[in-house]
Amino acid sequence: MPRRSTEPFTRGALFAGAARLGAGVLAAGPLARAAATAAAAGGEVHRYVSRPDLIPPKLTVVRHRSGTAPGLIFLAPSSGPGQRGAMIVDDSGEPVWFHPTVPETAMNLRVGLYRGAPVLSWWEGKTKHGLGVGDHVVFDRSYREIARFPAGGGLGSDLHELVLTPAGTALITAYDIPVVDRSSVGHRRGRVIEGVVQELEVPSARVLFEWRSLEHVALTESYSRVAPAFDYFHVNSVDADADGNLLVSARNTWTVYKVDRGTGKVIWRLGGKKSDFELGPGTRFAWQHDARHYADDGVITLFDNADDPQVQPQSRGLAIALDTSRMRATLAHAYTHRPAMLAHAFGSVQGQPNGNVLVGWGTEPYFTEYTAGGEPLLDAKLPHGGQNYRTLRYPWHATPAEPPRLAARPDATGHRLYASWNGATDVHAWQVLAGGRSDALSARLTAPRRGFETVLHLQPGDRFAAVVALDATGAPLGRSATVAL
Repeated sequence: MPRRSTEPFTRGALFAGAARLGAGVLAAGPLARAAATAAAAGGEVHRYVSRPDLIPPKLTVVRHRSGTAPGLIFLAPSSGPGQRGAMIVDDSGEPVWFHPTVPETAMNLRVGLYRGAPVLSWWEGKTKHGLGVGDHVVFDRSYREIARFPAGGGLGSDLHELVLTPAGTALITAYDIPVVDRSSVGHRRGRVIEGVVQELEVPSARVLFEWRSLEHVALTESYSRVAPAFDYFHVNSVDADADGNLLVSARNTWTVYKVDRGTGKVIWRLGGKKSDFELGPGTRFAWQHDARHYADDGVITLFDNADDPQVQPQSRGLAIALDTSRMRATLAHAYTHRPAMLAHAFGSVQGQPNGNVLVGWGTEPYFTEYTAGGEPLLDAKLPHGGQNYRTLRYPWHATPAEPPRLAARPDATGHRLYASWNGATDVHAWQVLAGGRSDALSARLTAPRRGFETVLHLQPGDRFAAVVALDATGAPLGRSATVAL
């Protein structure tokens, strides 16, 4: 194992300049920043009268057929037109919830359980050279922050993973950058970026388990070019296998490691230079992301980037069957896009309860849901330049703590009312209340919800208005503030 040095490393130097994201714009207030973002993005973003502070990117649905899995789609655009942030959309690409994180970047938005209740979690911070410095964030079903924590032990809290476990802990990725002996790869002592996996108590970030790549994986396993700070491992996903042990994906060794959750010992390697499995046709992968336990029959999924540098014609979503008695890996299915995609970073593969598979194409702005046999049912894309680390689907029902929003604009025949409720999942209709006094409103009309922001028309004669969000049974869910017309 390479010898370490105790020489300190300043992460600020690695991330110098990461906060220089347009200082003139960032110095302004939220609405001024949103207006500048919208003006720059043209028609590739949504604009809302009732929520001028939200400028999410517009998704284009290229294909939509019946048979998609239940639930909403979770993503976190990290580049391209519009604001960066956490976003939930429906199958039509229409936003359900958007939470801008500017000037920070959000990654890895997903649904999990915390203290027995469904929650949202993601990583939020600054990124540079494929690494991150930030915090892990947990929101409840009212979109209130209930936890925010870094990595444990003072390490850099990396962007690549946050999984909340049934035990109330969090599996995360982190990194350290010690000075070690690099003679095994033809170089003298120097810095190595070490991949670290931690299991943390939430929200204290107390370390319950820690696994460090330099203690188990040699520098010679890497396919990455040696650099002043040698990123030889690059851990980018952690998942619990069926037996509770961990699946750890390392992009730069082209390997998925099964790690004993108690001892840290590597149980087996899949792929790379020291694979313990005989790799069947179509199972070789490179620069991969998002290795996941998929089924109790020994299938795992991963995203085969195959790029940076390119080693295959296109990126693929893979389902690989593992026979651990004979140590053979067999291709269960490869999911490819037409036209072909080649994503040099990011990417995800998520099996669905109905057997479908959702593939996020990472640095390519698409996500696609397939049947188990590979037929595309849903294909959608972010605007040009848009990137998203993972695209995931989950059932999600939420009622925001904040009330609905209402804005009013006069027109030739009365008033246009613009109603929205960011994150509300169960609104089926809007009821308009209006009257001559703010304390004496009565029902004027009810109309179906149409997308994130519903436009309603109110006849002249009233001076004040409010809206009530109604569920499928007509029961009220929330009411906006009263606005003057």
